[in-house]
Amino acid sequence: MKTTSLLFLLLLPLYLLAQPGPRVGVVLSGGGAKGVAHVGALRVIEEAGIRIDYIGGSSMGGIVGGLYAAGWSVDQLDSILRANDLSVVLQDEVKRDYQPFFNKIYGEKYALRLSFKDFKISLPPALSDGQEAFNFLSALTDHVVGITDFSQLPTPFLCIGTDVSAGKQVILEKGCLARAMRASGSFPGLLAPVEVDSQLITDGAVVNNFPAKEVHDKGMDFIIGVSVEADLYSKDELTSMEKIIEQIGSYQMIARSQDQLTYCNLVIRPALDEYGVTSFDAIDTIMVRGERAARLQWDSLVSIARLQHSGPEAPYKRPDLVTEQALLQVGTVRLEDNPAITYKALVRKFPQPFPGTISFDKFREGIAALYATDNFQFIDYHFEPQVTGQRELVMHLKVKPGYESSLRLGLHYDKVYKSSLLLNGTFRNVVFQNSIAALDLIIGDKLRYNAHYYVGGGRTPGAGFNSRLNTVDLPIDLPVRIDIGDSISIQSLLFNMTDHTQELYANLLTNEQFALGVAAELKYFKTATEQAVDYISERNYVDEKGWYAGARAFLHFDNRDRIFFTQRGALIRIAARGFKPITSLKYDDIRETLGWNFDIQARLFHPLSEHLTAVFIADAGRTLGTPAPPYRYFLGSNNRNLINNFRPFTGLAFARISGNNLFKAGLTLQYKLLKTHYFSLTGELASLGDDPQPFSSGHTQFRSIGLSYGISTPLGPVEVTYGRSNKESEWYFTLGYWF
Repeated sequence: MKTTSLLFLLLLPLYLLAQPGPRVGVVLSGGGAKGVAHVGALRVIEEAGIRIDYIGGSSMGGIVGGLYAAGWSVDQLDSILRANDLSVVLQDEVKRDYQPFFNKIYGEKYALRLSFKDFKISLPPALSDGQEAFNFLSALTDHVVGITDFSQLPTPFLCIGTDVSAGKQVILEKGCLARAMRASGSFPGLLAPVEVDSQLITDGAVVNNFPAKEVHDKGMDFIIGVSVEADLYSKDELTSMEKIIEQIGSYQMIARSQDQLTYCNLVIRPALDEYGVTSFDAIDTIMVRGERAARLQWDSLVSIARLQHSGPEAPYKRPDLVTEQALLQVGTVRLEDNPAITYKALVRKFPQPFPGTISFDKFREGIAALYATDNFQFIDYHFEPQVTGQRELVMHLKVKPGYESSLRLGLHYDKVYKSSLLLNGTFRNVVFQNSIAALDLIIGDKLRYNAHYYVGGGRTPGAGFNSRLNTVDLPIDLPVRIDIGDSISIQSLLFNMTDHTQELYANLLTNEQFALGVAAELKYFKTATEQAVDYISERNYVDEKGWYAGARAFLHFDNRDRIFFTQRGALIRIAARGFKPITSLKYDDIRETLGWNFDIQARLFHPLSEHLTAVFIADAGRTLGTPAPPYRYFLGSNNRNLINNFRPFTGLAFARISGNNLFKAGLTLQYKLLKTHYFSLTGELASLGDDPQPFSSGHTQFRSIGLSYGISTPLGPVEVTYGRSNKESEWYFTLGYWF
C-alpha cells in the first residue's frame, strides 16, 4: 500500500505536465468586409503559440471561422481573400460565357425583370441570390465534404443563423459546411436567405453577432473574442439615410453583444471606425488593422499559450492544409423534383460527360451554366461519399417564384428608332419542356415587335420560330437632282419602310458560344413615300411592296465577355442565303429567278492592357443572281440592332448609301477610364456598289473617323459619338440597351 502511494506521488507531477492545458475557444463577430480583420488577428494568435480548440462566429465571422476550421492556414486565407474580389463574389454576376445562346441573341436588352406568380408581381428576396458565394465556399471546403459534424473538422466549429420565420437563433454545427457558412453570412437585403433543414436561414448577426456563450458552452476554459462591431454613431454623424438605417439595426445587436462579452477572457478590437460592411476595396488595410490590434494583446496571448503548454513540448504549430485539389469522382446525380429542368437537360449543362470524373472548376462551370438559365433562385448541392469511393451529387434547385412567366422592361433612344419603350413577356415550358416563348412589344415613334419560340437543351440541337415586324423611316438620296418647277428641286426622299418576317430555323450544332443551323424565311417588304404622289389618282410614284421566300445556312459565334463595352472575345456571323420574289409590284419580271447573298460580319476584341482594348472590324457582302430590295446592303448610322443587310458606319446618316456588294474594315481603340466610363476612337473604310469587284469604279469609297464617350449604367450604355466621313459628319446620342 505504501509503495503504491509513493509511486502515485512520484508520477503525479509527470501526469500534470502531460495534460493539454486549458481549452481555448475563439469567437469572431460579424461585420461584412470588416470581418477580414479576423485573419490578421488569427495570425497573431497562432504566432503566440495558442492551440485553438474551438472556433465560432456569426456572419462574416462565421465564414472566416468556417474556412479556418476546415484546415486553411492563416497564410492561405490571406492569399484567398486577396486573390478573390469578394464584392464580385457577392454580386452573383453571371459570366456571359455561361449564358444560353438563345439569351445572347435575344435576351440582353432588358433593364428590369419582374416575375409573375398567381398574376401578382414577385420581387426578388435580395439584391443577390448568393449562388456564386455558395460556389466559392463549396470549392474551398471540398476536402472536408465527408464531414457533416462540424466538431470533427480539423478545428471544431459552429456558426449562427437566424430562422427568418420565427426570428430565433439557430446554431449551425452539422450538415454541409459551405451551406452553413453561406446561410450565416446572408446579409439581409444583399444576400438571399438559405434553406437549411427545412428552415429559412438568414444572417446570424440579426440575433447573435458574437456567439461567445455558445463557444464557451462547448467546454472551453478560455474565450478569445475578436470583435469588429461598430459603435453607435453620434448625432452629428447621422447625416445620411444609410447611417440612420444602420444605426436603428444596431441597437439590439450591440446590447446582445455586450452580454456575450462577459464570457470572454480577452477581447481584440481592431480600429475600423472609418470602414463599413462593404469596404472590400480596403481588405489590405483592414487585415493589417486586425493584426495590429492583436499584437497590442501580445503579452496576454503568450500567457494563455504558456498555460496551454506547461509541459516540455514546443508551442503549438498548426499544420498547413495540402491544397492540391483532387478530381471529383461523381458516380450518380440525385436531382430532386423541380418543374424547370429535366435530368437529361441538367447533365448536359456540364462541359464534359457527366456523371463521371470532373475537376471542381469544370463542375462550377456546369453550376454557372444552370444558374445562367435564369430559372433558378438558388442551386443547392452537396456530395455524399459512396462505398465505391465515388460520390453522389445531391441537387436541390430552388426555382424562381413565377419563373414560368415574367415581365421585362427596357428603354432606348437613338437617331434611327428615336424613343422606344420595350415591354416583354417571357413564358417557359409552353407546349414543350425546355422551351421558351418571348414577345417583345416596342412602343415609340415606330411600332415594332419580335416574337420568339425556341425548344432546346443547351448543347443539343434545337428548333425555333421567329416573327418580326420592323417599321422605320428610310432617307434615300436620289441619283440626280429632280426639278419640279418654281425653282424647287428634290435631292432626297423619305421612305416609310415596313419589314415583316417569319422564320423557322433549326440549330443543328450549338452550345453556349455558337449555333450552326439552317432556316426558312417568308418576308413581306414595303417601301413608299408620301413625297412623290399623284394627287389626282393618289398613287405613289415610288412604291414597292411584295412577298419574298428565302432559305439560309448560318453560323453565329459569340464569346464576348459582355454585349457592350466589350473587352475580350469575338462576334462572328456568317450566312449564305438564297431568296426569290413571290409577288412584287415593281419586279414582276424577276419572280422566276433566284438571288443569293453571302456575307460575314466579324468583331474581334483583343485586350492590349487592363484598360485598353483593340477591336478589329470586318464586314463583307456579295450578291449573286438577281438582287431584290430587302436584301440590298445599306450603309450608315451607329445603330447596333439593324435588320436585314443594313450595316452601321460612323459619319454617315442612316442608310445613306446602298449597293449589292459591300466591303468594310475598321479598327477601334477602346480605353476604360474609370470603372464604368469608356472612351473610344474608331477608323473605318468601306466600299459599296453594284459592281461585284470591291474598290472598282462602280463602287463608292468611304472613310471615317469617330470619337465616342460612354458610360455603363443599369439602363444600359449611354454614349455620345461624333463621326466624320469623307461625305459628311454626324452626331449620335444613344441611351439604353439596343433593341
